[in-house]
Amino acid sequence: MSASAASGRVQAPARLGAGASVGGVTVTAPLRRTTLADLYQADAGGTPCTLMVLHAELGRLPAVRDAVLDAAARAAAAGEHKHLVRTLGSGAEADRVWVVTESQDGNCLRDLLERKRQSGGGGLPARGAGNLVVGVAAAIAAGGVHGGLSTESIIVSRNGRVRVGDLALGAGVAAAVAAGALPAPSSLAPEVARGAAPDETADVYALGALLYEALVGRPLERGGPRPSEAVAGLTTTIDEIIARTCAADPARRFGSVEVVKELVADALGRGAAVEDDAAASAHGAPQAMPSLSGQIAAQAAPGAAIGGGGGGGALDPVLAAALADSTEKWLITKGRLDYGPFSLQQVLDQIETGQIVAGNIIVDKDTGARTDVGAHPLLAPMVDAARQRLDDARRAHAEDAHQTKEKKRGVLLFAGLAAVVLALGAVLYLILGRDHAEKKPDEVAGVAKLGGASLDVKISEPKKPAPVKRSGGSRSGGKRSSSGGGGDDDEMLALDLSGDDDATETLDMGTIFGVYSRYGGQLGGCLSKTGAGYASISIIIEGKSGKVNWVRVNGQKGGGLYDCINRVMRSMKFPSVNGPRSRAEFDISR
Repeated sequence: MSASAASGRVQAPARLGAGASVGGVTVTAPLRRTTLADLYQADAGGTPCTLMVLHAELGRLPAVRDAVLDAAARAAAAGEHKHLVRTLGSGAEADRVWVVTESQDGNCLRDLLERKRQSGGGGLPARGAGNLVVGVAAAIAAGGVHGGLSTESIIVSRNGRVRVGDLALGAGVAAAVAAGALPAPSSLAPEVARGAAPDETADVYALGALLYEALVGRPLERGGPRPSEAVAGLTTTIDEIIARTCAADPARRFGSVEVVKELVADALGRGAAVEDDAAASAHGAPQAMPSLSGQIAAQAAPGAAIGGGGGGGALDPVLAAALADSTEKWLITKGRLDYGPFSLQQVLDQIETGQIVAGNIIVDKDTGARTDVGAHPLLAPMVDAARQRLDDARRAHAEDAHQTKEKKRGVLLFAGLAAVVLALGAVLYLILGRDHAEKKPDEVAGVAKLGGASLDVKISEPKKPAPVKRSGGSRSGGKRSSSGGGGDDDEMLALDLSGDDDATETLDMGTIFGVYSRYGGQLGGCLSKTGAGYASISIIIEGKSGKVNWVRVNGQKGGGLYDCINRVMRSMKFPSVNGPRSRAEFDISR
């Protein structure tokens, strides 16, 4: 291991200055530095973006380089998500490895927590920490395995929006640690630090470490304070969640980030692990209906009665132990099929969503005891409450559907009346127009001639360009090639590195022609305005939005004719498709 790696620092490469060009984007200002990369504000053909460039000594390591490029390709294929910064492109030039994302506006969570520590504060408020982890978990569930999640990964905007910004870099952090080039951060799962490939259970570990640091204000470490000891108002429920999430053995962790999201949302977002709820209720503050796990916890308190009633006996010690035990020891029998095993918390989650109902049998896998959940002394009230809540929700949905149907019926009636009025108006217009034509034939003919002249623009049908050959996204370290033979890489300026032979949906040429042909007058106006008689136009249409995000006119991206046609093309709206983009070329003349 190098001296810099042993000290936990990466040797600082020469930082890029404003105006530097990497991967077809132009650096405008430095943004921040992370363990793996330098981040810059950048511009791609007028679109703000963020450029992430790996530290040079890490980018030269084949394992790190390969991991980042592979992860970037997967991240670019992920769908849009409100808690995820989109990855737009990646590549390598010599020993420089880079990734381009959407503009990352906001503050890095690492910096926010550091400022709180320096000012003598702790972590975030309990519900704020819960909301943060829930948002991050949702982003990973949508985008796929991260592998190196930490507080450096998370961007918090001024309005509080949480987004994961470095989905493409997580695998690179894991590879660098495994290669001995970086020390393992506290959020990295132990098996990944030893060289195992990152998977979802590693992200479960990272979410637990993130939750701990967000609550306590300091990184997770063995022997550190429990959250319930460090944060006033937290119960030991959150300690148990973090302990299970950050178990050294991956087999003992929760099975998915979705499970962690629901547990944290229940414990912190809905207040099941926050003592302040009870105190606020005692002072008359309005409170939301307690979650099922909160009700179970209340009934499982020492001295509580079975079923919550005042006349029952003391709670069965076996059940009380089961409530505190996160071991997956419960089976659920539905008809002739058994499901599970589940922890009791997972059983409660399924009761809440109506997946477990009265008539289903809960089986203790250790003792073989079988009980109908509808008659269980603790679960029966929860089953009834969930059934009532789901029935209410179904009735509300049915009422909404009925109201929507009535509104549509009214809209159709109004549209029918409007159509009749328009038809009558058209008849009157034709009658009056005929009379007018009979009275002033010369004038009408003149107007028709003028209109024909104004629309005398020839627009060719589009053709699909030949596939673009690219080498910049390869791992060979060579320079990127461009389709035009110059320095303008079409695909990179459009921030889209997918190949033309990808098995994804694209717009057919007839659909593309049907949209831009309606703008013949505006395109012809650009020719008239600039005195040009002809223009060859190339465009790229973003698949998800249906908007034109790249234009070239007569092989150029500048000049008066380009500026005018570029404005017209970017105002068009094409149908969206399940693919990265569609490309087309066509000509106009007058």
